[in-house]
Amino acid sequence: MALTIAVCVKPVPVVTRLDPGTGRLDRSGAHRMNSVDEHAVEAALALRESALGGEVVVVSVAPGELADTLRPALAMGADRAVLVSSPQLEGADLLGTSAALAAALSGIGPDLVVFGSWSGDGNGAMLWAAVGERLGLPVASRVVDYVLRDRRLTVTRQIEQGSEVVEVELPAVVALSGEVNVPRYPSFKDVVAAKKKPIDVVETAPDGPVAGTTVLSLEPAPVRTGGIVVEDDGHAHERLLEFLIERGVL
Repeated sequence: MALTIAVCVKPVPVVTRLDPGTGRLDRSGAHRMNSVDEHAVEAALALRESALGGEVVVVSVAPGELADTLRPALAMGADRAVLVSSPQLEGADLLGTSAALAAALSGIGPDLVVFGSWSGDGNGAMLWAAVGERLGLPVASRVVDYVLRDRRLTVTRQIEQGSEVVEVELPAVVALSGEVNVPRYPSFKDVVAAKKKPIDVVETAPDGPVAGTTVLSLEPAPVRTGGIVVEDDGHAHERLLEFLIERGVL
């Protein structure tokens, strides 16, 4: 059963800082592939191997000059990459990014779309759900284990109460936890071969607005002050209770 698996990855700044002029992340410096996305790539490659064939396609939304940040995924074993890039996508939030990814994925027609559960810059942990909604596909998030049989994927999800097991029928979208696997380490030969694999830059943008949010202001976080030290003489719990009441917590 050959599978087409799309892995959505994100280039993130090596140094995370905000641009005081725009209030958005400063993306002028060096970038790398989001670390949790390596686990998503590894899962896709393992599923392709267990399915005895198919294709793994890396998909991303980023400026064209960041295309090489996708090369590590190709070195791990992905077959090709698609980078959606357009000046219109500058400043895009969940609204525009999910629309651009969904459009690119529709053109690929994957059996499975795999995400990492979060990104190292925005850490919104919602993009996979928005893409699943736009594609009309079932979504399983915070996945720590998975088993594929025929075209049904059984996954174990982390939840607040512990874990739960759910089953989704392909095509589907899954978001994987960083604990799900250990990404393979590419050899020097793999890195060299990745330089010859295609990265298709698609210069399109979704119709309509690419951002539904606006940064109104930006200011430094307040300086942290020293805490209150209470020596426990047997009445520390009373002082704690008073502290919480004074601040309206209780």
